[in-house]
Amino acid sequence: MMMAPPLIIAIGLLLTLQGSPLAARDEFPMAVSVDQFRVDSTRTRVEIAYAIADTQLVFRPTAEKNVVQAALELNITISSAQRADSIRVILESNKPRGHQQPSLLVGKRVFILPSDHYTIGMRIRDAYRERSAQLERRIPLVVRAFESQTLSTSSIQLAQWIAHADTLDPRQVNPSFIKNGLYITPNPTAVYEGTAPMLYAYTELYNLDQCQCDSIELHYHILDAALNEVFDLRYRRPVIGHQQAEVVSVSLDGLATGAYYLALGIESADRGELQLARKQFYLVNPELPPVQPRALSEDELFLQSPFATMDDRELAIEAASARLAARPAELEPYDQLTTTAARRRFLFRFWLQRDPDPTTPVNERYEEFRRAREYAAKFYRTARYPEGWNSDRGRVLLKYGFPTQIDRAYFNMDGAHPHEIWRYDNVQGGVIFVFVDQQGTENFVLVHSTALNEIRNENWYRQFAMPNYLDPNSPIR
Repeated sequence: MMMAPPLIIAIGLLLTLQGSPLAARDEFPMAVSVDQFRVDSTRTRVEIAYAIADTQLVFRPTAEKNVVQAALELNITISSAQRADSIRVILESNKPRGHQQPSLLVGKRVFILPSDHYTIGMRIRDAYRERSAQLERRIPLVVRAFESQTLSTSSIQLAQWIAHADTLDPRQVNPSFIKNGLYITPNPTAVYEGTAPMLYAYTELYNLDQCQCDSIELHYHILDAALNEVFDLRYRRPVIGHQQAEVVSVSLDGLATGAYYLALGIESADRGELQLARKQFYLVNPELPPVQPRALSEDELFLQSPFATMDDRELAIEAASARLAARPAELEPYDQLTTTAARRRFLFRFWLQRDPDPTTPVNERYEEFRRAREYAAKFYRTARYPEGWNSDRGRVLLKYGFPTQIDRAYFNMDGAHPHEIWRYDNVQGGVIFVFVDQQGTENFVLVHSTALNEIRNENWYRQFAMPNYLDPNSPIR
């Protein structure tokens, strides 16, 4: 394993880390990364890493001569309907008076959570500024459940530096960076800077007993922004247990400034390469300016899309779920198509029109839609809606995405029926959706919304949530 000192990154590109102090800024100047690792079949280890340049902070003298100090107060909350955890952290920066070189303050906190839909709240302020502004950021998070019967991996965790843990090493000063006998300095910015920087990455491999082999061949790919392969690395690793840690260091010398991906796959004799994980990173090379990647044609994009190999059953699900997010009559031509090939191309073009970056094979809007559909199929299925995504909550999730916040009231002192209030801060200037389970069957019906062209009933609580309230004019659903 290569040994290197931790990188100190001091750039403004992509991160908005430069500028005036916190009190005068509207942006959230802290970089945040979230990685997930398996604990067991029901719990996941969520690691939240964060970084901020100390140029944002005000330094003051200390008791030690010619030493000044700055401090940042960070509050982290992570909440769902079932639980809420919070932690307060102070990040300190000490340096000689007059020292101009900026530093990147980096930290990490760990939460052990069951699979669910959460919201991460981040709030920061300058601890040494009396009237410091408090800046906030909210991050939606779906904590994944790790399969126990199929080969899988954790997130790819990018790092500034990885070495064997050594209590005698003066560079290893943060105990929270130690994991599986390794000292892993996180890189929440995902930025690597220099003419020949080294990328470090940590991944955990799970259910290796499924391969029934003594060793595995790992295949790392470096891809450009258009997912064209730049170069690749192959490693043969011994299998030493059901799960094990994997570390790689990749030299990025010769690469131009730009956005890239690190992808990980496992070679299989019977199935070829199994793609397991992918993580984006950024390279700033002062000697090599960005190179525009070649744009792919529509045919190339189609062949690399999931629609190219879908069968009729999969296409039927795609069309039915897409109708929930489509404009009226937008999918009517689909019903006139008679061949599988035509249906594949139609749905591909339907989502291509919604792709925020159609020059790359990854359609971010479709991937977001697919994740929402899988989430709804898992958590919103009922006897009436076994697919889950075609329920009222599923329809709203597919059309508007994951809400900013969900307020759940399942057990009420006044005996009211269970209900949920979904809040969207970025839809139509801020809207809500209210769902009520009147029958106690976990079928939450939409009874009120402030969104355009949705059902509106300001009297929803009295009419639908309160028990034993009879209104001859109320709808039966």
